[in-house]
Amino acid sequence: MRKTRIKSLLLPVWWLCICSAVTGQNLEQAKNLCKAGEYAQARPMFEALVKKTPNNASLNHWYGVCLYETGEYEPAEKYLKAAASRKVQESYLYLGRLYDYQYRFGEALDCYGKYREGLEKDRQDTGDLDKKMARSKMGEQMVRRVEEVQIIDSLIVDKAGFLKHYKLSPESGRLSDYNDFFSTRTKNASTVYQNQKGDNIVYAARTAGNGYDLMSRSRLVDGGWGEPLPLTGNVNTGDDQNYPFLLSDGLTLYYAATGDASLGGYDIFVTRLNLNTGNFLTPENLGMPFNSPYNDYMMAIDELNNVGWFASDRYQPEDKVIIYVFIPNVEKEVYQGGDEAVARSLGRIASIKQTWKENNRYAQLLQQIYHMADAEEHAPKADFTFVVNNQIVYTSLADFENKEARDLYIKAGECRKQIAETETRLAELRKQYAGTKGDRSALAREIGQLETSLLALYGQPEELDNRSRTAEIGFLLKSDKIKIITE
Repeated sequence: MRKTRIKSLLLPVWWLCICSAVTGQNLEQAKNLCKAGEYAQARPMFEALVKKTPNNASLNHWYGVCLYETGEYEPAEKYLKAAASRKVQESYLYLGRLYDYQYRFGEALDCYGKYREGLEKDRQDTGDLDKKMARSKMGEQMVRRVEEVQIIDSLIVDKAGFLKHYKLSPESGRLSDYNDFFSTRTKNASTVYQNQKGDNIVYAARTAGNGYDLMSRSRLVDGGWGEPLPLTGNVNTGDDQNYPFLLSDGLTLYYAATGDASLGGYDIFVTRLNLNTGNFLTPENLGMPFNSPYNDYMMAIDELNNVGWFASDRYQPEDKVIIYVFIPNVEKEVYQGGDEAVARSLGRIASIKQTWKENNRYAQLLQQIYHMADAEEHAPKADFTFVVNNQIVYTSLADFENKEARDLYIKAGECRKQIAETETRLAELRKQYAGTKGDRSALAREIGQLETSLLALYGQPEELDNRSRTAEIGFLLKSDKIKIITE
């Protein structure tokens, strides 16, 4: 009888030991999954463990991390706050990140500040955290100056091939995937913008450090492309620049870039070309709602239809992007309502209907752009556009019937190329001259020589075009095509 009683007393102890061992094994397994980045698999395991011991600070932290890493920000906050209140220092870091993604930048700064105190106490480096705090401050300022933009549609599409959903009119130019445009297998994650005339492209090319810089090329008379020229001024930096788009004025450039001036990964910037110096001006971050703590890029504006597009991976799985269609403002319209919750909602684009105005005609506009005639896509590609007269337009060298006219047109193209190369060299020398403190006489002489040669070159392409046109028309007048010209 006594032996039975001893056994019955030992049974609960034995059972507790087994349960503790099993719990320890599950905890270790769940932590290993987290370390391997398998948060979705670890999540139900931590959920079960937290239910058994809801006051365990470490378990609350790990479960909150799993929720955060799988995009469940709102439920993650409860568990991370519980862990932080019990002095789990790492929870403050995750709360800061969480608040950043919820556009609660002030609260993010508070959490980062508490996490920073711990790093300083342990004499650890705060460099990376300081960058996060700088971005939170940037986000806080962007929310205060969020622009009111009419966003008329949004499309969730595959990241691969997202450009096909941009319905630009031919007058706005063309957007292409880099690999398709250059027929390469390098798999550059970049795009090419080609202007309406088809004689100039702006694109992102890989640098020696495997990042991206913006380059331009001009069409040669033989149909090929000239040497790549990096965009000058304040555009190309040590970070990535990509996804360029030029307005029809040929001066206003939109592009995306990473770095300290960006809130997320890629942010969208705008700059203009200074015709006096040949350099682009200091770029301006477009702010919210165009930019976010995520990647935002590929701004394009169709001035003919007064509609724009930009892409973002905010709130999207890895293989998807969301494309927003909007109506560009003539001037920036900053939200003046004074309601922080509304400002955050506008910045996040929580609801596109929130941005709509009364008595709108969005449906008609969307129908117009989505059903835009695709004739240009099926038309033969033009090498160039040369107007002979008001009835005849040439698009390739094969169109010329007179050799003298053809040679003059080629010479005009070569002259334009020489002007472009001289202007680029002159801009480089001027920049070098401004940054040189010593003897600059040699630079001054070369700059003077180039300026003189440019003055001589200016006007020559137009003169050669006119001579080519005259020669071609004179030849046609003597041929059977005289009726085409005189009618």
